[in-house]
Amino acid sequence: MFQLEKIKKKLEEQELLVGANVLFDDSDISELFGFAGCDYVWIDLEHAPLNPKDVERHIIGAHAGGAAAFVRLPWNDMVMAKQILDMGPDGIIVPLIRSAKDARDAVEFCSYPPKGVRGWNPIRAVEYGCVDANWYIEHVDSLIWKILMIEHIDAVEDLEQILAVPGIDGIMIGPSDLTGSMGCLLQNDTPEFWGMIQRITQLAKAAGKVIGVALPADSSRETLGKWMDYGVQMVSVGQDANFLANTVRRNVQMAREAFTERD
Repeated sequence: MFQLEKIKKKLEEQELLVGANVLFDDSDISELFGFAGCDYVWIDLEHAPLNPKDVERHIIGAHAGGAAAFVRLPWNDMVMAKQILDMGPDGIIVPLIRSAKDARDAVEFCSYPPKGVRGWNPIRAVEYGCVDANWYIEHVDSLIWKILMIEHIDAVEDLEQILAVPGIDGIMIGPSDLTGSMGCLLQNDTPEFWGMIQRITQLAKAAGKVIGVALPADSSRETLGKWMDYGVQMVSVGQDANFLANTVRRNVQMAREAFTERD
């Protein structure tokens, strides 16, 4: 529980935050990612067929492995946000933010009155009642990051207003969907694309927000370094499905090559 302080300390020491995404339902994966050195585990409800109990187990698994647990919601939705927050994650990632109104809604859905509309009954978030309720109410905003996905050209154009919304802790750049909104899906090596990235990172840095990016598994050192040169502080380095597929394919190919190359 309450893994965010370790995350904040790393940022204060100007260290890189590294995480990975989980889509499979087995919570052992989240624990493994923590043991393997991930600072956080990104539990993906947007693209994975996970149910609420799967998510809770992944949060528990991430914490058991020593990692923070960030949950990406399937949508900017009050009901879903409330249910996930009560499970005790360290951050909520809200997809497809396109305007300052979307950003305000996201913050309000994740905040108790008078700042927001989150209903009261935190359950695991207060260790099933073992944490004092008044303490939790006082500190909750520092216990849970609110991270907005910047993955649409509309968000880039409205970014100054989005970043001015109180209560936002960070942004996560989604390169794939950003290129889709630009009419060139997955074409992310163009001057236009990197111009968008420069605008995003400059504005986010000026606003004092944490800057993250979600990248594919096996991204090159050159690619990773380029993003860091733009000021990214938090990198998701792939997802469980791709890690497994890439490793299996490499080992299958290696076995076939060893067979055909025998003397």
